[in-house]
Amino acid sequence: MQNYEEFISEISGTESAVKNAALASVKQEKAIAKNLETGNLTEARKSLASLRETIAQLTEQTEALQAGVDAFDTQDYFVSGDFTRQLLESCAGKKVDVKGEKGVYEMFPYRVRILGDAEHPGEVWMDRKKVQSCRPSYVAGLIHDSQVKLFAAKFNPVPFMNELAEAYEITCLRAGQRIGSSQLLNRIYKNLVLTARGRREYDMQAFAFDLARVYELGPEAWVSEKFGTAYDFGTSRDGKTGIRVLSRTGTESYISTLNLVNAGKE
Repeated sequence: MQNYEEFISEISGTESAVKNAALASVKQEKAIAKNLETGNLTEARKSLASLRETIAQLTEQTEALQAGVDAFDTQDYFVSGDFTRQLLESCAGKKVDVKGEKGVYEMFPYRVRILGDAEHPGEVWMDRKKVQSCRPSYVAGLIHDSQVKLFAAKFNPVPFMNELAEAYEITCLRAGQRIGSSQLLNRIYKNLVLTARGRREYDMQAFAFDLARVYELGPEAWVSEKFGTAYDFGTSRDGKTGIRVLSRTGTESYISTLNLVNAGKE
């Protein structure tokens, strides 16, 4: 079994030695330049001799570090499941909610995919963004910090509810049902974003995140100012037809439908 934290701990001494030798070489080069400028060739020769020794040490330590890094089998780390297991442990430690299995996980509002095969010898994707990291604790931290940043961002429910209301009416008309009937949010989403290109730019995960934010605001925000109408969100107990959302405190809900109600209803 491989463990990235153990690996980085093992090579930390060698990495520090490389860093120290590199810093020493820079310091010696500056001394050489200064002595050449002032004409002190005696000291310049001494610094040159020290620099040659430091370069030799740097080469030796760099080769040792290279060997240590090459010894870590990235593909095996992913294929064996060690990376995934340690990532989920790190997520639990940071209280990142995780749903899913077999390399595909929902870490709301992100969809995280873990690949490890001959064609993809160790890849992590957050939605459509590739994360260049083999360190589970780093990836978990990145997800956690991104979630915090998203939830902290200002959200204006008015334009979202206006667009949702318009897509709701289109859904009713296309289904041949009266405006006011209950409509599945999955169908409303398809009428909200009509093209495949649009769904790539505003995917279901992004839609779910906007739903989560407006749902958390409560009924007072479930109003379309454009149409002067109010709405109710219906929930699904089994989660099969619902869209899973999380509040900023981690409360889980499955929102399934949107219904029109009287604007003045209490």
